Amino acid sequence: MRSNNLALNATRSRTKGFAPWNLFSALLFLGEQQSADVVRRVLADYGILVHSASAVMDGDQIVRRNRVDLVICDLELPGAGQLSCLEPSTGWRGMAIGLIPGTRADYGFNRRIHLRVPKLVSVDMLARALKASYSSMAQRRIATYRHSVPARVISGTLNHRGWQRTLHQINVVNLSRTGLCLNAAEPLPHGAAISMNLMLPEGPSSLHASGHVVWSHTSGRAGIAFDGALGPEMKKLQEQLDNWLPRELGMVARTA
Repeated sequence: MRSNNLALNATRSRTKGFAPWNLFSALLFLGEQQSADVVRRVLADYGILVHSASAVMDGDQIVRRNRVDLVICDLELPGAGQLSCLEPSTGWRGMAIGLIPGTRADYGFNRRIHLRVPKLVSVDMLARALKASYSSMAQRRIATYRHSVPARVISGTLNHRGWQRTLHQINVVNLSRTGLCLNAAEPLPHGAAISMNLMLPEGPSSLHASGHVVWSHTSGRAGIAFDGALGPEMKKLQEQLDNWLPRELGMVARTA
């Protein structure tokens, strides 16, 4: 059941420089009303969809259930240090701005905070912080955008705990810059290494890609994270995926 403390506020407005379609979203975990009003006004001005929470459980729930690109948090609030998305080991990869008392730059030093600004935040100061965060937010959104295109696995092998086998009856559900979702005839072992040749629509030849299984379901569906090395073929894949981005996201890609 959703707590009464959970307030979802979607503000749509013409923007100054980001995206006029609420492409990005933010979680606000703020206390002081004056600062909260300033933050909401600036985010609305830049077309950022706003989710607000006043309890840790609600904040964690918002991050789990929504694609949150930015967190703005009053680090003096009780429970602020307990937000899962601000833990150093978090799997959340968005940007975090911390509001700190005075000029104590080390406040919340053990939290995953990218930018720290004084609690009595001005419109200009917050706008500068948003612009500093924009490139990382845009690059992450572009990298993780899932393309549902008729890509095919021409051939592939799976290596796990010293044994290797050929992959059969593998379908691509979707893919992104960072990986792809596969549907296999049987469950793939978690952590297994995968090497495959992909044929993309409109592509003259197949592309080689490698990665490892990061999640696997008994239905045979599995998530593959591409290896970090960016070789020539992976660069070709990224370029092709960028060409398939929706118009509004493609505009963001050109300005990121």
